[in-house]
Amino acid sequence: MDALLTLSSKGQLVIPARLRQLLGLRTGDRLALSLEPDGLRLTPLGTSAGTSAHALIGCLHYRGPAVPLQQMDPALYATR
Repeated sequence: MDALLTLSSKGQLVIPARLRQLLGLRTGDRLALSLEPDGLRLTPLGTSAGTSAHALIGCLHYRGPAVPLQQMDPALYATR
């Protein structure tokens, strides 16, 4: 289980900040709720941050030293 949610009297759920950050969710983002054979599925739809790779920046929380781009992909800096 990733998180425990409580349904409010207004039928609202709060997604914990840690999960919102991992998913890149922001205020106003839309989520689809679907009934599955084993429970409910909540799927983000067209988030305000977009569904591009940019939404993934920082999600792995790299803790090592900074690595220059030349080291990451030498082909980008190769001379012809």
